[in-house]
Amino acid sequence: MQQVKSLGLAGLFSGIGKTISMDKFEDKLEVQKITYIAQEYGINLGYPFEWYLRGPYCKQVSEDAHAILDSKTANVSPSEAGLNEEKVKELGNILKPFINNPEWLEIAGSLIYLRKENYAGKQLDQIIGYMLEDLTYGYKNFNDSLVRKVLSDMIKIGLIK
Repeated sequence: MQQVKSLGLAGLFSGIGKTISMDKFEDKLEVQKITYIAQEYGINLGYPFEWYLRGPYCKQVSEDAHAILDSKTANVSPSEAGLNEEKVKELGNILKPFINNPEWLEIAGSLIYLRKENYAGKQLDQIIGYMLEDLTYGYKNFNDSLVRKVLSDMIKIGLIK
């Protein structure tokens, strides 16, 4: 199973045109959040995420990213990895303006997680205030206007509903 997941991770990153790097903290954050966002977008990679200090996190994602780098299997196409190539490409286009912005990705991943785990089944317009409060005062200490901008971006591109 481990091999299949890491192959999927390699296919995802190859398909969205992002090189996996684990050199800096920001690189690791990007790998975590992109993977989480991809799963919530409908690209099934099978990783179990939970809330951690910087939002959704899965230890297995980090281990698999290191394994990919060690084995030099990063250039796997989405279809070779058993992923829906069209869906991966679509996500890559959606994330393109934000793909190298770890802060945006952290906020986006956190908003999606909170939406799913804390406010499932509720209308977005009824919970925006709660989500903003969660990320600016509760779980995090993000700037309110930045969280609002990321949320606005996500609504425009269809990442959150």
